[in-house]
Amino acid sequence: MPRGLKVLVIALAVWIAFLAGTFLGIWVGGHYSRVAPLVSLAPQSIRSFFFPGDSLLQLESQIEGVLEEGYYKPVDKTSLENNAIDGMVKSLNDPYSEYLNPAAYQQFEEHSQGTFTGIGVSLEPKNGQLLVVSVISGSPAQEADIRSGDLIVSVNGQSLAGKTPEEATALIKGNAGTTVALRIKRGSQELDKPVVRKELELPIVTDKMLQHNGKKIGYIRLEQFSSEAGAEVKGSLDRLAGQGAQGIILDLRDNGGGLLDEAVNVASDFIPSGTIVSVVDRNSDRQTYTAKGDANASMPLVVLVNDYTASASEIVAGAVKDDSRGKLIGTKTFGKGVVQTLDLLPNGGAIKFTSGTYFTPKGININKVGIQPDIPAVDNPNTPADEVVDRALAVLAP
Repeated sequence: MPRGLKVLVIALAVWIAFLAGTFLGIWVGGHYSRVAPLVSLAPQSIRSFFFPGDSLLQLESQIEGVLEEGYYKPVDKTSLENNAIDGMVKSLNDPYSEYLNPAAYQQFEEHSQGTFTGIGVSLEPKNGQLLVVSVISGSPAQEADIRSGDLIVSVNGQSLAGKTPEEATALIKGNAGTTVALRIKRGSQELDKPVVRKELELPIVTDKMLQHNGKKIGYIRLEQFSSEAGAEVKGSLDRLAGQGAQGIILDLRDNGGGLLDEAVNVASDFIPSGTIVSVVDRNSDRQTYTAKGDANASMPLVVLVNDYTASASEIVAGAVKDDSRGKLIGTKTFGKGVVQTLDLLPNGGAIKFTSGTYFTPKGININKVGIQPDIPAVDNPNTPADEVVDRALAVLAP
């Protein structure tokens, strides 16, 4: 190659590399969240070249390097990174915001789909503790006499203080047929409960026909607002209506919530039009969710609620109450008036964070307040009858 042409080619290559680097820098600057996981794997010299002003990345890299090279035991880099992310989220001091590492996110997905291995409890943080919100009917937890309102203190001797529900679930979960030793607090008592794990399929909806004073009353129990909850409630509602039901009881007791969209879908099964819920973010931007227009609006309705009716369940209860579509019977609800967003991460985990506050159709935020029932009623666990269902039957079929 002639010398002049060679110089020209080299100059052109340098110029192209310069342009590529410039555009790469601009693109990375605008899409940092997409490339940060890749950058964290690069040597410090490369990080500093492309991100000279990023003190956080430099600090993270320096700490990792110091610990990997100088700590007196081998260091697990993945564990360091997971704990760093977890620490950032925990610094928010929000009981509903958390980092789900890849294993915890997989468990979250399994539970959302309704199948998992475990003991059959749903946990909720409350006042810095882990509360048993609900117990699946027929589950090992129910067989071991674990109840809603119990606090799980330790698992196999390991304290759960300060752990998220997902972290606690990871300790409780294990192979089917194995035993987990739980210590629970019930009132002033502490009780030891050995529970045998098994494969569980969580029923989203169960229904049956009840009779009272010569009338047929349909009963629908919704366990959680997982995928297809709205469609399953609609299926039960249509089936019971076809069997001649003259009223409906929707049981949301001990239902800790779930997907916002499914709360809207369930409410839309009963409310024909109008606002179901509004969500307001930190910029005061409001997103309003309205009824889908496929409701059974004529069937008399009672919704059962209690202290552990929370989140998505409260969205439905609040919409029914504000619309005067039916009566709420039971006790004051939990009072979780905030919504969470789940963002997936490149490492296979996710961050669940509080992204907004929700308001009932009348503009009421029930966070830390709850919803008062129209008709107070309490079930007595020492009797075979369900006094709250009996009260609902008396209202629908006097």
